[in-house]
Amino acid sequence: MKNIKLIHTSDLHLGTTFKVLGDKSKLHRIDCQTVFSNIIDLCIKEKVNALLIAGDLFDTPEPQKSLVKFVINEFERLKDEKINVFISSGNHDPYKKGSVWLEYKFPSNIIIFSSTDLEPKEINGFTIYGLAYTNDTKEPLKGFKADDYDSFKVGLIHGSTTDINWEEEPEAGYRRITKTEIDSCKLNYVALGHFHDNMEIKSKVKCFYSGCPEPLSFKNKKDCCVLLVSYSQGNTTIKPIKTNIRTFETLEVDCTNFESESEIRKILEKNKGENKILSIILTGSPSLDLNLDIELLKKEFESKYFFLKVIDSVHLPENLTEDETIRGHFIKLVKSEIKKEKDQGKKKRLENALRLGVGHLDKKL
Repeated sequence: MKNIKLIHTSDLHLGTTFKVLGDKSKLHRIDCQTVFSNIIDLCIKEKVNALLIAGDLFDTPEPQKSLVKFVINEFERLKDEKINVFISSGNHDPYKKGSVWLEYKFPSNIIIFSSTDLEPKEINGFTIYGLAYTNDTKEPLKGFKADDYDSFKVGLIHGSTTDINWEEEPEAGYRRITKTEIDSCKLNYVALGHFHDNMEIKSKVKCFYSGCPEPLSFKNKKDCCVLLVSYSQGNTTIKPIKTNIRTFETLEVDCTNFESESEIRKILEKNKGENKILSIILTGSPSLDLNLDIELLKKEFESKYFFLKVIDSVHLPENLTEDETIRGHFIKLVKSEIKKEKDQGKKKRLENALRLGVGHLDKKL
């Protein structure tokens, strides 16, 4: 059997709106398309036999026409190099009436799986088993075993392995796959999509989630990649290749012992990066001497990041004295309003009003 090279990717979610990024949302949508083009470049550079896409190439089943045309043009580049593309649809771009997979004509090198069960497609000495995503409950590997013949056999599946903790994920139970099913499937490699970080599923068969190649949210790990899958003389090797342009990072800062904003400024300066999407969460119970001005901090530092989000989650110090002074009566009045308020936004504004008001009184008294 000849040597075989494949690129495994998934979950590009082309067309995602990225509303959380405000006026940078369109730029990050373009980032995702640029990364897709870079993956095509990588396939050509590595002279791979095929590109595998394990679902959710698009964020919706009916993406904008211009976006579909962009993807088709990129696929044409692979056709010119005689590189095939295998696509198993995902829960965001399922195979159904009216979907992109049925409404557009893709180049002849594109193989889109349409069966509800794993079906083999054999090309140039290797076989890809894939299936269409038509519902959320199908168990793709249940009762499946690949055919017994001398070929490099790959499963291309969008689904959820049961050893992942999905408690915090809204799509926890979609297309369940067990370790026992992976162990007994008789495939040489299982290319998974649906989980957005690169991860190996430990089993008798090499099995990986490639993760999304460009980060989609603050849940993503810092680095994203595609997987270069190489098969030679019975051995399968997996090499991650970094692909992301931007990084999403979350930084939680306890401000309890801070006396001024200068300490927060030092942290923002230290962590700056033109390709970084940073969410900094300010926590703790600092003294009233810390006069937080979130908007000023954002204006000062947002040019040093691709996108900067500053979240004010600090709380009032516990030792505010409610005595018979004007200061004490003010504290008691505002704290009683804070206690009654149910809306978290209004509660935060009241806390800030108390912080600013006491600071003003301390300067005047």
